[in-house]
Amino acid sequence: MFTDNAKIYIQSGKGGDGHVSFRRELFVPAGGPDGGDGGRGGDIIFEVYDGLNTLTDFRHVRKYVAQNGEPGGKRRCHGADGKDLVIRVPEGTVIRDEESGKIIADMSGENRRMIVLRGGKGGVGNMHFATATMQAPNYAKPGQAGKGIFVRLELKVIADVGLVGFPNVGKSTLINALAGRQIAITSSKPETTRKAIRAIVTLQRCAHISVSLISTTAKAS
Repeated sequence: MFTDNAKIYIQSGKGGDGHVSFRRELFVPAGGPDGGDGGRGGDIIFEVYDGLNTLTDFRHVRKYVAQNGEPGGKRRCHGADGKDLVIRVPEGTVIRDEESGKIIADMSGENRRMIVLRGGKGGVGNMHFATATMQAPNYAKPGQAGKGIFVRLELKVIADVGLVGFPNVGKSTLINALAGRQIAITSSKPETTRKAIRAIVTLQRCAHISVSLISTTAKAS
């Protein structure tokens, strides 16, 4: 068993700002405030997807930002909520805060969908601030900012194929040839490769294959 991992940045959406406006209609020249509220920002949601078994895709796309909420409008119009961003991960993925190392979520068992970052709350329009002494408030509350953090995704993978052999017998060369690219370092010098090289190989028309490469330290007799 070995761990596949990836570091990504996630950010929830900002809440939309509240709106400042006043009712203006025929025969109503001095109507009251009618600025609407802003929509809430989108959440960052992690969801288990059975069609995935590696974290390879997260090495290509490293930033995930949810949609911001729309600002409020006149005539008490409420801004639209930002769209949630759903990030699909393989079952068994552990999500850690990169800075503290604390586990945020463990996507295994019955825990198949979890909100990791909530979007900011929408702002409040000026229609809410009218009082008996302040009948024409000229201000509104802005939307709450979204939250952004770096997280590390970790996935424990059981190797499908294991190669065990003495140093400098061609294990790394074989792995590179099967993968079609350089995964392990090759050299004529013995023990160039670390004691354990673990990688995930993707072949055309085949599913992902996890490979564990281990060199023994025993000497041949």
